[in-house]
Amino acid sequence: MRLIAFGDSLVAGAGDPDHLGWIGRALLGRRSITLYNLGVRRETSADIAARWRAEATPRFTDEEPMRIVFSFGANDCYPIDGKPRVAQADTLKNAQAMLTGADAHCPVLLVGPPPMADAGVSARLEVLNENLKVLAARLKVPFIDVFQPLEADGLWRAEALAWDGAHPGAGGYQRMADLVAAHPAWRAFTLID
Repeated sequence: MRLIAFGDSLVAGAGDPDHLGWIGRALLGRRSITLYNLGVRRETSADIAARWRAEATPRFTDEEPMRIVFSFGANDCYPIDGKPRVAQADTLKNAQAMLTGADAHCPVLLVGPPPMADAGVSARLEVLNENLKVLAARLKVPFIDVFQPLEADGLWRAEALAWDGAHPGAGGYQRMADLVAAHPAWRAFTLID
């Protein structure tokens, strides 16, 4: 199976000294899955929407099952000049375009954004997370909510605060990976016949 992960620096695993991030940790030991981690630091949903198709197409094959994971939102909610970089309505439009476009080619999964140390950003992320959950349900795309569990997770918060307020270290990414890997949607999504 080929699994393509699109997202921001949290998908890329920024801050993880092992350079695995949550997606690499969720797939540890899964040798039959080839991971293409296409997380890019500072990217918003608009940036990801503009590039995902061109980057996914060369990785598609008829010889192996394909899967696409999307996870984004933190950079959309981060303020520039007092306003979020991407309006929430636009984030949801971008998400719908990506999810429906990718779903036409292969199974798709959406992992919601984790919390941030900044209370304002985190509040916007919490609302976005709920709206993404509703959108995914409407589109019949599996959604994994990591926001609430990580908001209450002392290790996630401590590691993010210790570095830059957004990115945890190895322990925090492991917590997120454990949440994702334990979810029934992930287990079904990564099942290989």
